[in-house]
Amino acid sequence: MHAEPLHIDLQQAIDAGPFAPEKRVTTLCWLCVVFGVIALVGGLVTEYPDAYVWGTYYTSFLFWMGLSVGSVMTTVIVQIVRATWVVPVRRIAEANIAFLPWAFVLFLITYLGKEHLFPWAVTPMPGREWWMQPGFVYMRFGLLFLLFFYLLYQYTKNSLRSDVGVAQEKAANSDSWKGGIYANLTESWRGEKEEVPALQRRMSIMAPAVVVAYVVVWTLFATEMLAGMNTIWFSNMFGGFEFLGNIYMGWAATGVIAIHLAAKNEVFSKILRRRQLWDLGMLCFGFCMLWGYTFFSQYLPQWYGNMPEETQWLILRTKEFPWKPFSYLTLATAFIIPFILLLSEDVKKNPKTFMGVAGVIFTGLWLEKYVLIMPELSPSLVPFSIVDVGIFLGMMGIYGLSIQGFLRRFPIITVSHPQAKNDTTSW
Repeated sequence: MHAEPLHIDLQQAIDAGPFAPEKRVTTLCWLCVVFGVIALVGGLVTEYPDAYVWGTYYTSFLFWMGLSVGSVMTTVIVQIVRATWVVPVRRIAEANIAFLPWAFVLFLITYLGKEHLFPWAVTPMPGREWWMQPGFVYMRFGLLFLLFFYLLYQYTKNSLRSDVGVAQEKAANSDSWKGGIYANLTESWRGEKEEVPALQRRMSIMAPAVVVAYVVVWTLFATEMLAGMNTIWFSNMFGGFEFLGNIYMGWAATGVIAIHLAAKNEVFSKILRRRQLWDLGMLCFGFCMLWGYTFFSQYLPQWYGNMPEETQWLILRTKEFPWKPFSYLTLATAFIIPFILLLSEDVKKNPKTFMGVAGVIFTGLWLEKYVLIMPELSPSLVPFSIVDVGIFLGMMGIYGLSIQGFLRRFPIITVSHPQAKNDTTSW
């Protein structure tokens, strides 16, 4: 993007310690979790159709897992491209690693509703009878997610080890960074001069492998457990469409959380500048165009090809009520409106307008998943209700608690990163 010096007071950032948890936010997150549990259980035990409950559960699960994985993947991307601007916000993106264990649990819970979500869980899929057996599907994706999440954890652990080790050496009160999780992270620490360059090299070597793993795992998952909700329709670009959407959300979420934390933390407010928001806005803009490109690259060939096994899926969503308005609203909120607004440099640099655009992006990408999933379960009715709201808020509460729990344990920025000192010699 650019090579503007950061001029960060690293000693002040180290001595500031982690972000202090906000009691109000913590309470609100717990209330959301309780509301979500009540909505899920209430929907399943009442006369509300179970298929609708599991459909909205799956929609929210895909949204929050995708957002968290996409956010962590942004740290991998900036490691590969040697981004000079990212130090103030990288820790915030890394914090999403804390939600992934919960995402794995939420994924396993979908097994209880598999008969409602997936036709191949009830009737064998023609031509793929053995491959799409429910137990086998969940076993292989359970293993793939475990391996991929563990790879993300190991990658992030290198960054945390580097920062905690440096904080132990340089903090005015070094005792605050000793014991517990810090002792485990910095075991056999050999000093900043030796450790930081070695950890940076390790992360740079791991980063391309993480990208490949992400592309493979998410393409398989999107093809078999999202597009696979329809046993006839398929798209060769669908996996790319989904994993790009996750990263699109990740850039926006990082900006929103950074803006909120800057308003609450005096030291961080001095570190986060409008230029970082501009960079995040530019990346949102870029991935907005990529999302739109992959959308049209799938839509146009299938529409003009006019093959029944492809167009029946599109017709339900783009030509028939009640789903037609939702599909066009999805296109507007995920692509058209963000594209127009993010053309402005002022919109990207202003915290309030940035958060507004991010809200539109989140709305669009949640709707995208809703429109992918729910028409398969309810072709003639949009079953949106308080259950949808409750389950979404419940997962948002878990996400918020996870992010807050991570940020209250580690330095507010990546204090050991070479770019924090405007130094690239150790890369």
